[in-house]
Amino acid sequence: MKEKKLSGSRKKTSGRIFGIVVTMLWSVFLLTGCDRERMETRREIDRIYQAAERTAEDRAAAYIEKKYGIEASTEGYWVQGYHDFFAPYVNSNVVVFMEYGDRKFCAGIDVDDETVLWDNYQREEIDAVLQNYFTELYGLPQPYTEATEFRLENAPNYLVATPEEWRKQGYDHGNMVDFYFQNQTAEELLARMSRVEFYDSWLSMEQSLESLPFEAGDWPVCEGGWVEWNLRVYDSPEAEYVDQSVEYPDIAGFPYFREWRQACLKETRTEEEELSGEFWKFHSVQADGIKVTSRLPFEIEDILCISAGEEVWSVDRGSSGTKAYRLVSEVYEVTEASPDSNYATVMNVSAGFTDQYEGPLYILSRNKETAKVEIMKYISSQEELDALPEDEFRRDYKIYSNGTCGMSAGYQYAVAEKIVDETE
Repeated sequence: MKEKKLSGSRKKTSGRIFGIVVTMLWSVFLLTGCDRERMETRREIDRIYQAAERTAEDRAAAYIEKKYGIEASTEGYWVQGYHDFFAPYVNSNVVVFMEYGDRKFCAGIDVDDETVLWDNYQREEIDAVLQNYFTELYGLPQPYTEATEFRLENAPNYLVATPEEWRKQGYDHGNMVDFYFQNQTAEELLARMSRVEFYDSWLSMEQSLESLPFEAGDWPVCEGGWVEWNLRVYDSPEAEYVDQSVEYPDIAGFPYFREWRQACLKETRTEEEELSGEFWKFHSVQADGIKVTSRLPFEIEDILCISAGEEVWSVDRGSSGTKAYRLVSEVYEVTEASPDSNYATVMNVSAGFTDQYEGPLYILSRNKETAKVEIMKYISSQEELDALPEDEFRRDYKIYSNGTCGMSAGYQYAVAEKIVDETE
C-alpha cells in the first residue's frame, strides 16, 4: 500500500511539474508574440516620425502657398502617433505649426497619403459666418465672448488637445478644413460638418435665453451630424476665467452666472432629427460679503436657510489631533438636493470679507447626521494669489475659484478662522 501511495504521489508531482512547464512555455510563446507585435508597432511609429521629419514641413508649406498664394514659415510639427509601453498609438497624421504675418495657424498632412491636406488659416472667416448666421436668425446682440468649434464630416482622426508647449505660443489645431473658403453661406458650411459647437456669452442681455425660438429646421446638418449651442449670461467679466466646464457650470463660475441655456440638434441617420435642450436660471442672495448662488429648479429661498453662527467647530485632523475653528460667518444650509447635481448651490467668499481678518480663513462643512466637521477649502490670501506664476496652468481659474465652494444637501457650511494653540 505504501508503494502504491508513493507511486500515486510521484504521478501527482510529475503532473504538477508538467503543468508548470506547459504554462511557462505558453507564457514564453505569448510574450514572444506580444514582444514581436510591440516591436512592429514601434517600427511603424518610428517610420512615421522619420517620414514627418523628411517631408511634413515642406509639404505643408507647399500646400499653403498653392492654396492661398502666401509663403508662410513653418515653426515645427507634431506627430499624432506616439510611443507608449502599454498603449502605443499609431497615427500617420502630422500637424505643422505655421505663421504668416500676425496670424498663427496649423496645417495637417498624412505621411502616407498626399491627398490628405487640412488647415485652419481661414478659421476666423468661417467662424464669423457661422456666428453671424445665428446672431441674425435670433436677433441676438454681440456676445461678450464667443467660441466656435467644428469638425468636417470626413475629417482625419486628429487628437483633440494641442500640446501645451505649442498652446502657450498661441497655436490651436482645431477647426481644420480641406477647402478654400469663398464666402460660402452658413447653410452650405453646416451641411458638410459633422459637429459644430458654439459657446456664446453675454455680460448683460435683457432678452431671456429661455425665450429663444429654436427650431430644428434652422440648423441644417449633415447625416449623423450635430450642432450644439451653449448660451450664457454673466453679471461679471470674472466668469471668463472660470467658465471651463461644458456639461455643467463650473463651481467657481457660479457667482457670476445669471442664465445658461444649452440646445443640441442631432441628425440620427434615420431621417429623423432630435432637438433637445436645458435651461438654468441662477438666483443669488448676498450678506456681509458672502454670496450664495443657486440655479433652478429651486428658488433660492426654497433651498437655502441662513441661521445664526455657532462660536466654535472642531475638526479631527488625525495624527495632528483635534483643531478648533472659530466661525466668522453665519451658517448656511442646503435644505433640498438637486435632482441632477450635488453642487446646484455654491457659496462665494469675497476678498472684501477676507480682508477683515489677519489670519487665513477656511470654509468648513458639517454633516447634519454625524456632526462630523471637515475643511472644504483654504482661502488663499491676496499675497499668495499674486505669487502664482503667470504661466502656471489654469492660473486664472485658481485665482477666481478661491473662496468658492460647492454646497450639498444634508450639510451645513460656514467660514472660520483657526484658533491657534499657543503651545503649537
